[in-house]
Amino acid sequence: MQRPAQINAESRQSAVEELQRGIAKQQAGQSAVALSHFERAAKLDPANPQVRHMLGICTLQAGNLPLAAKHFRDCLQLAPTFAAAFNALGVVLRRMGNHAEAMEAFRSALATKERYVEAIYNLGLSQEVLGALDAAEQAYRQALQWRPADFNAVNAFGNLLRRRGRLEEALPLLLRARKLRPNLAHTNGTLAQALLDLGRPREAHACAQAAAVLEPATAAWWATLGRTERLLHNVEAAITALRKAIALDVDDWVSRCELGLALAEAGEIVESRAILAQTRVGERQAERIRWTVLLSLPSVYADEVEIDSDRARFARGLDEIGAGLRLDTPAQRQYAFEAACGVAPFQLEYQARDNTALRIGFGDLVTRVMHAAAPQYAAPCAWRARAHGGRIRVGIVSSHLMQHTVSRYFRRLLAGLDPARFDVRVWYSGETRDAATDMIAARVVAFEQVNEDALASAARIRAAQLDALVYPEIGMDPRHHALGALRLAPVQCALYGHPATSGLPGIDYFLGADALEPVDAQRHYREQLVRLPGLGTLPEAPPAPGDGAWLDAWSAAKPIALCLQNHLKLPPTFDAVLARIAQRSGARIGLFVRNSGVAQLLRRRIEAAFAAHGLEPAQSLVFLPAKDHATYLGAVARATLILDTPGFSGGATSLDAFSVGAPVLTWQGTMARGRQTAGMLAMMGIDGLVAADANDYVDQAAALIADAPRRDTLRKRILERKAALFDDAGVIAAFEDFLDRATRRAAAS
Repeated sequence: MQRPAQINAESRQSAVEELQRGIAKQQAGQSAVALSHFERAAKLDPANPQVRHMLGICTLQAGNLPLAAKHFRDCLQLAPTFAAAFNALGVVLRRMGNHAEAMEAFRSALATKERYVEAIYNLGLSQEVLGALDAAEQAYRQALQWRPADFNAVNAFGNLLRRRGRLEEALPLLLRARKLRPNLAHTNGTLAQALLDLGRPREAHACAQAAAVLEPATAAWWATLGRTERLLHNVEAAITALRKAIALDVDDWVSRCELGLALAEAGEIVESRAILAQTRVGERQAERIRWTVLLSLPSVYADEVEIDSDRARFARGLDEIGAGLRLDTPAQRQYAFEAACGVAPFQLEYQARDNTALRIGFGDLVTRVMHAAAPQYAAPCAWRARAHGGRIRVGIVSSHLMQHTVSRYFRRLLAGLDPARFDVRVWYSGETRDAATDMIAARVVAFEQVNEDALASAARIRAAQLDALVYPEIGMDPRHHALGALRLAPVQCALYGHPATSGLPGIDYFLGADALEPVDAQRHYREQLVRLPGLGTLPEAPPAPGDGAWLDAWSAAKPIALCLQNHLKLPPTFDAVLARIAQRSGARIGLFVRNSGVAQLLRRRIEAAFAAHGLEPAQSLVFLPAKDHATYLGAVARATLILDTPGFSGGATSLDAFSVGAPVLTWQGTMARGRQTAGMLAMMGIDGLVAADANDYVDQAAALIADAPRRDTLRKRILERKAALFDDAGVIAAFEDFLDRATRRAAAS
């Protein structure tokens, strides 16, 4: 612009006054009024660079980028060392997509003002856009040297490092950004994403929730929350969040994939398969999706025909995956490894069938993948068992050492190993750490809580040069199933936290319970079966029962028979059995709701069965709310009778019932998972609670519900003898002797 003619002092003073009024209005949020003041100031004193600068700021805020650029250039003609104008011009040029000129403007700002944090931060942003990531990183570092608490630089640098995959470096910066601006959706959401990428979903959860609440119209935050919930196995919450993400962004294929996986975990197989089949994903995700689609199983079956159909589909899926598996390139091996570590056919055991052949087929598939992905860990160990001398070195790998059935069953056994004879080391991959976890950690030589992929864990475990490795619940966490396919110790064995064979050739022994296993039990295992005494462990006794009077409101003045099991354990044929019991006895059948999604599926099916028997479901069937453990136990103690499930009987639930003296009517299954309650009754010497078949079960249930004196006698006997279930009858000694013999045998081979 041309310099204006000389103006008088009065006009200059009036321009200053208009400028000040404009700044005040702008600070009050009245941009339009502020602009009118700045325009009047410009007419009064066209040579005032501050006025031109504020005109630029005002038009920039209004979104008029070309006019804003003109005002800033006019300002710089009047004041060539006006650093803020150079910086603002750079911002305008960047928004217009002219990053090269923008960077020149930012450099000019830096040349005219020392330690100009805003300008070097903006320079870093443009360098990022142009792909000069090292230069951008250096710019952010410089900004933070000049002003360590600058939010923009902290946030930008943290997110740059996160995008570059340097998550451990990014995390402290993202945490600092959230501390500086805790109420921004962006700081919460990006921190949650980083924590997820680091394998720390529990820590990510609160941040993801905050981001979704602060910006509910942003699909990315619902997607982040959905992924977090799925990784925490909060399946219903995951499905809700992911549906919101997709509704806000119909092209979000990542969330569609996550939704398909969450639905598969929830047992909503039809919708899951439909979504996954239509989801566009890259080659990396395609292999895991293929495994999920072919191997996923429902949580609740419509009938026995559907069970057989899905079993056949599962078997075909194993064949199809095996035939199409490609492990020739590093990428193919990585994608297959991620699939093997992400799929676990957990629901298979809830089918009342012999799954040994299917488990072995799945075990062979995972072993094939893991041996290709990590041949260094598939080869025999470079050391012999007990070669180091001294105590027997035992490793434990688990993700369920918190308050959980697995921990309740096995922590006394594992923590009870004699420290004079055994050097015990634990790798715990669970997210939750509580008093149960701490109890084990305090009793072992080393305890590591790890959040990493299976190969990183394999390296840690191999480095410990163990004599024996124990998996308490190998079928419940797919990462541990993948580890079990490798050779990480001379002796490798599984406890029955998941009561079925691992199907893996790399697991040498399955440590079962003598009270549970039938005579021909070895045929159910690929591993060599070892029968430890009694229950094969020392389960912890439940807490004292609370007040169970709350159950009366649900009984409607009728006898109430409770089925305590997870709904996954109720096979379709059991619906009619329960209906017949209600029909014969007049009792209400009560089930506890633990997963409302699964409960809804079961409810539709079981209510139809009750109606088919001429019963009004609302009068004969009740779904009870979840309660804390003591309150729940109070209801169990108050119930008329406890009804066990066929095929997969109660474990922890039967221990709960027997701890308060409640009689449990059960079946005698053909495999260990269907014989748990019967085994407990045998250990206590309690007769008359094991049915031979469905008809006998209905007859016995109806008779027990009608016979209060007999129930009282059973309660008294159970309370007198329940200690047999929780006392050490030589189980720890037998476990120690097994470890001694097995490691000696391995050393001699």
